[in-house]
Amino acid sequence: MIGPRLTGSSNYMRAAEWAEEQFRALGLSNVHAEEWTIPATWEPEGPATGQIVKPVEHHLHIYSLGWSPSTPKDGVAGGGLYVPSLLPDALDAQKAQIAGAIALVDRSSLGEKPAIDTILAGIEHLNFLSPAAILIAGIANGGESLTALSLSGTIATVPAAQIGLEDVLLIKRLLDRGPVSVQFSFTNRIRKHVKIPNVVAEIPGRELSSEIVMVGAHLDSWQPGTGAQDNGTGVASVLEVARAIKALNRAPRRTIRFVLFGGEEEGLLGSAAYVRRHLADLPKIDAILVTDSGSEPAKGWFLMGREDEKEAVAALKPLLTGLGADGISSDAEYIFQTDHAAFDVLGVPSLVLWNDTEKYSALHHKASDTFDSVVEKDLTQDATVIAVTAYAIADSKEPFAAHLSPAEMQSALQKAGKLDGYNYLKKTGALP
Repeated sequence: MIGPRLTGSSNYMRAAEWAEEQFRALGLSNVHAEEWTIPATWEPEGPATGQIVKPVEHHLHIYSLGWSPSTPKDGVAGGGLYVPSLLPDALDAQKAQIAGAIALVDRSSLGEKPAIDTILAGIEHLNFLSPAAILIAGIANGGESLTALSLSGTIATVPAAQIGLEDVLLIKRLLDRGPVSVQFSFTNRIRKHVKIPNVVAEIPGRELSSEIVMVGAHLDSWQPGTGAQDNGTGVASVLEVARAIKALNRAPRRTIRFVLFGGEEEGLLGSAAYVRRHLADLPKIDAILVTDSGSEPAKGWFLMGREDEKEAVAALKPLLTGLGADGISSDAEYIFQTDHAAFDVLGVPSLVLWNDTEKYSALHHKASDTFDSVVEKDLTQDATVIAVTAYAIADSKEPFAAHLSPAEMQSALQKAGKLDGYNYLKKTGALP
């Protein structure tokens, strides 16, 4: 009944109100919204249009990228330029051609297995060289796969659009023969400094109520589909975990706090704002559990580089084996890609639900991310795994795992090969 939930949109606000109503109906305590401010909200007003003008006429499959400014009223027109690499030296070698051109970037431009900090730094450097606009390669068959080109929630400095994979290949072939002229236009609705609610609710602990186990997901989504896998299933799981634990009529020792974050898609903004607001309370958070990879059956938990958590998670195996979810993954590939990150880098123990992501990757951020893709029995298993894990950690006599010091976190990030990424995201303000 709500649909896609761009951060700050009317649908997002409806979803936040709905979530508060659900938590209250379940009888949870301390249900409230905690507001933070996003630098800007963004919503497309109607479809984008664009075409290759010369040397052939060809209509583009084109969409405004998230948090792009509108084009001028008459659109953007100019010569296309392929950018084969986003590395600083390669960009500087092209800087005379980039200035004033419509820069085309595809997956080859990113290099092999690029880290998120490498991509963002490359885009930042490209913007510094003053292109008239940026075109990013999309997916096959003209499909839309939304993203933004920064993690700040600010509007980009130049118009940025996504075009279909076939369009990119055509432009590159034409550029091999000579100059290519491109024109496109779109209008986006932008509002500055908008207050965004995170939604919070609790089941108070019966003995150690000042200690907290958090269970979270993000409420926002992109707009091509309805954001079912990313992250409606996560929101549904959090609500179901709250319902199931409340229905036990036996609160765990520690308080369980449920949080639905906003602004995840624009750079983990809501969870980072939560952490900044609650810095003094972080030592009281025993662990945070996050779900944000769709509704394929859970295999266990990602440690996201926290090797020191292995023993504590292994102790849960008797509870999770029968659910097919006793796996432990030390893979830190996605360490900065969901809402545990701001907690994790400050030493708070964190777990991220480990699902197969083949379906999720094929659907998320696209028009196909809709309710029909969700398999109820799989989503039920996910919610059960989260509920069992959260309750066990919250009810344990012993803390789940140690809070790491800054030096210990630096060491863990270095070992996971993520220290450079952390340093970049810290420098840009994306992480507290």
